[in-house]
Amino acid sequence: MLMHKDFDEFLKLLNHHKVRYVIVGGYALSAYLLPRATKDLDILIEASENNAKKIVEALREFGFSSSNLETKELMSPEVIIQLGRPPVRIDVLTSITGVKWDDVWKNRKKWFFGKSQIPTYFIGKNQLIKNKMATGREQDLLDVKKLKKLDNTIEKR
Repeated sequence: MLMHKDFDEFLKLLNHHKVRYVIVGGYALSAYLLPRATKDLDILIEASENNAKKIVEALREFGFSSSNLETKELMSPEVIIQLGRPPVRIDVLTSITGVKWDDVWKNRKKWFFGKSQIPTYFIGKNQLIKNKMATGREQDLLDVKKLKKLDNTIEKR
């Protein structure tokens, strides 16, 4: 899957700073199914103090040094930080519906994506299904049906 160069750069910074994150949303779905258009790159982060410090540093290095973002903001649930504009927008999330961070992290998948083949973590298939079921949107429920049809060989790639 090809990603915008800004996405590549951001993911490299997350890895460099050892941020605990997984890709969720449309790009995660595309990792399991055929790629489709999406307006942003959704990144779920662990909402801990240590991880929040790392993400703030990565954001500053990415070019958001003038933002008033503080570590404590990234330690609360339901926080969304939006960077850029669609279709090159990055959403940094501290929680998503239907799943807990510990389960997501334990079941994450490491794949290589982007122009630079960056080692990247993605939400596991079962956690993605739980998230999409919990949101309950029509498109998400259709996605769940497609995800459930996949055999488990994709989990090993």
